[in-house]
Amino acid sequence: MYYLKYRPQTIKELDSKSVRDQLAAVLQADPMPHAFLFSGPKGTGKTSTARIIAKVLNGEDNAQAITRGYSPDVIEIDAASHRKIDDIRGLIAELKFAPIVSPYKIYIIDEVHMLTKEAFNALLKSLEEPPPSTIFILATTEIEKLPKTIVSRCIQIIFSKAKTADLISMLDRIDSAEKLKLSKEAKEFIAQKADGSFRDAAKTLEMAVIQGDTSLGGMKQYLGISTSEQDLLTLIDKKDLKKSLEWIEAAAGSGNDFASLIESLMARLHQQLLKKNNIAVELETEYNFTIKEISRLISLLQKAYGQLKYSPIEALPLEVAIVEYVEGGVSI
Repeated sequence: MYYLKYRPQTIKELDSKSVRDQLAAVLQADPMPHAFLFSGPKGTGKTSTARIIAKVLNGEDNAQAITRGYSPDVIEIDAASHRKIDDIRGLIAELKFAPIVSPYKIYIIDEVHMLTKEAFNALLKSLEEPPPSTIFILATTEIEKLPKTIVSRCIQIIFSKAKTADLISMLDRIDSAEKLKLSKEAKEFIAQKADGSFRDAAKTLEMAVIQGDTSLGGMKQYLGISTSEQDLLTLIDKKDLKKSLEWIEAAAGSGNDFASLIESLMARLHQQLLKKNNIAVELETEYNFTIKEISRLISLLQKAYGQLKYSPIEALPLEVAIVEYVEGGVSI
């Protein structure tokens, strides 16, 4: 799997500049923090970064064992399946033992928000006064579920959704190593579809490779997206309702994924909105929408997007949104 094969192994290889900058500051601290908290959406590199920190702290001699997952001094725990107080008590009982071959014994607790209240209470004392050679790295996608007493005892590293440039940086690494010769447009498309997730971007690319077509058109076909969604915006821009509905019906007949289609339309409109407000962006096509029209159309598309899972006809929410926009409809 590309996401695992090309997982960053050093701080320098981390594709997120924000995370690199945060770590550079924290790892210069003296004394070293005894508890880290990584928070952010799935697929943004929290677990990879935890292992990188373990390698930095435990030295080059132990790096290979940590990378391969057999270091006796780096213990990874999935709190989703080890969430009870007895699991944490077992962990605490091990803290009295010194590291076997490394300077530090490092506990990486993933999905830490899944711990029970009793388990958190048991962990709290160890976070407050851990042995000098013990470091905790907690990772979560839902920081709001953590007790404030836990959060306050950790140095927090925030993993935001990956920026387009960061995603493309990762895709460039994979492209070069695999000799795929991806087009700039294909990389930008994958980055857009990944919704800020390094993992999802790598998976999309890998599936395109498996399908045997890494062209932009091939990826769109694999994902069930029309290669000409910009044509629909042209029709909407002209307020040609009949042809717009015909386009949508043709897309439905071709098996298009309407969630992906609406996401793509909103992404294009977002770029148009930025351009209209004199923000420098690259546009494939520039339309005649006013700022007010773009804003209203985005609102209608957001409404349609939310209705998709309730609609017995997948194309219907989008069709209604276009009718409301062209005909004046009910304002939102």
